Amino acid sequence: MRRWKRSDISERLVLEVYSRPFEERFPADEMLMRETGAPEKVVWAAMMREDDRGHLDYGVNLRGGWLTKEGEARLAFLRGPE
Repeated sequence: MRRWKRSDISERLVLEVYSRPFEERFPADEMLMRETGAPEKVVWAAMMREDDRGHLDYGVNLRGGWLTKEGEARLAFLRGPE
């Protein structure tokens, strides 16, 4: 059985999910679990990591959050020149 770590879910992947239109990313935790195969607690740890870095904002909880201006800038940097 694989032992998942928060670092197994990249910063870029989390930010990419949150950059999608709401209908394509909600709920974000389920989307990340589906795309990575990681367990819920690891996905939440990765989402909270990006929130702690100031890349995400949300109303009630992170499941329906969105990128902050800092998160948009970081994702643009991670994507590199187009």
